[in-house]
Amino acid sequence: MQESVLSNVVLPLAIVIIMVTLGMTLTVADFRRVLTQPRQVGIGLLCQLILLPLLGFAVAGAFALAPVYAISIILLAASPGGATSNLIVHAADGDRALSVTLTAISNMLAWLSIPFLLGIAYPLYGSGTLDINFPVADTMIQVAALTVVPVIIGMGIRRWKTEFAENSKRFTRIFASLFLFLVIGALVVQNWDTIVRDGPRFAPAFIVLNIAALAIGYFVAKLAGINRVQSTTISIEMGLQNSTVAITVALTILGNNEMAVIPGLYAIWMLITGFAFAFWIARRYPATETGETLETATT
Repeated sequence: MQESVLSNVVLPLAIVIIMVTLGMTLTVADFRRVLTQPRQVGIGLLCQLILLPLLGFAVAGAFALAPVYAISIILLAASPGGATSNLIVHAADGDRALSVTLTAISNMLAWLSIPFLLGIAYPLYGSGTLDINFPVADTMIQVAALTVVPVIIGMGIRRWKTEFAENSKRFTRIFASLFLFLVIGALVVQNWDTIVRDGPRFAPAFIVLNIAALAIGYFVAKLAGINRVQSTTISIEMGLQNSTVAITVALTILGNNEMAVIPGLYAIWMLITGFAFAFWIARRYPATETGETLETATT
């Protein structure tokens, strides 16, 4: 897949379309919630932008991963939230507004967070075949082109063509899901030998990353005095990342096929744990307790 039409043309185009789609679901009001509910949004961003990357470095070090997989874990932890987390939050009767807000802000900051954290990871873990002179500035520009710019375009479309934005939601979500499935399938097939050989070594790392992220997000929010609904939402946002962005960065910007394997497998794993977590929350707590929103919830 490396240096192919899929990685150089189709995948970047698909991620741009997906990000435009995300933008078409957003309004300026989603970002104003930072001012109206600063504590909930602030704790969510603390978990997603600071604690999750720190957890990624801790996991990569604890499992003594090979450099390419260690950097892949950091790339995954640096990636923003995605539409999948919004879907899981909906299934868990979580705070949908908070989920969308955290997803939107983390995607708008991805142009900064991904290059910054990879700029630390490459010198820390890079050796041999890995280029330790990581191009931070170039990567910032390319990630912004893949994330921030399309989101702004999508928001513009929603503002001027609201009906079109609403009517195209279903189609674009189906497209995004199918494309991600195809990319993951292609990654698994092409890297089957690597998965069989190294899977027992790197799979426990991303499983621990996912489960620990879900737990940390929930308990940090609870310790901050945030209610169960919003703590659940923050937990899901921290535990489910935008694997499509990670895969695109690995293949298109970094030009490393192996580095895309963990994000691809993680995309499958996080769906399992995410829906299991949502099912457990929905069964354990009544709908009246989990149905509060960012605008109405009290702590």
